[in-house]
Amino acid sequence: MALALRRSQANHDPRQPARLTLATRRRRWPLALGVLAVLIVLAGLLGAAVFHTQLAERQLRIDQLERSVNEERERFDELRHQRAELRSPVRLAREAGRLGMVRGDTGDFVEVDPWLLARQLAAAGTVEDQSRLIIVETDPLEQFSDVKRVSAGQP
Repeated sequence: MALALRRSQANHDPRQPARLTLATRRRRWPLALGVLAVLIVLAGLLGAAVFHTQLAERQLRIDQLERSVNEERERFDELRHQRAELRSPVRLAREAGRLGMVRGDTGDFVEVDPWLLARQLAAAGTVEDQSRLIIVETDPLEQFSDVKRVSAGQP
């Protein structure tokens, strides 16, 4: 620290001996460094506040989506339950009886001439663009897999 001795010019009386005062040169860089540090801390606090605000908004959005997903899952379960009730064999038998249907006497399949079937399909036209699959085999497991393959994605 540089020190300098200088005479006090204020109220100088020539009869009194000159008073010497200690003059220090002030450095301004600690003040500038302190101001810069305060600005950096304030910017960090502002950034943290913005970050926490964004985090809270996104968490609210996530909570809203989770509630929506849970509601749709409950709705799906209700619809699946209704579908199971509608497809139950007991209900189907009851509705068939109400319509006057009775059980068949035999479980034999009737074979249709392929040319008659082709003429009928040609007369009816196509309902969909999907190719038609006619099952001729009698193995129940193969028939089941063929039906599942044809009706994939349909309820």
